[in-house]
Amino acid sequence: MKVESQLRDGVLRLTLVGGDALDTHSAPLVKLQAQRLIDGGGDVIVDLSCVEFVDSVGLGVLVGLFKVARSHGCRTSFLGVRAGVRRVMEIIRLDEIFDLCFDAEGAGPLSNLGARGR
Repeated sequence: MKVESQLRDGVLRLTLVGGDALDTHSAPLVKLQAQRLIDGGGDVIVDLSCVEFVDSVGLGVLVGLFKVARSHGCRTSFLGVRAGVRRVMEIIRLDEIFDLCFDAEGAGPLSNLGARGR
């Protein structure tokens, strides 16, 4: 898995591609790539539409990205969150901290995402 980035209207969109699992195997590279891209220049959208499975290490990466963006004064939103990933986030209550949007099709500036993507 790797991270593709696109900057549009001051919003950095990070898309996880090249695999369907953010896990012990893929998480270290994703973390390294994504954290290098977050520079505080704008809000961050993390597109998880290709991710079908996430383990504790993968969740740690997502929390880390959230914290890095926040340390730069940026907001983070997670898009395309699939049902299995969403269930894991709900179990550990990350859905109460993260801005989640389950449909990646309408991705745009964070101001257009609506309240928690629901």
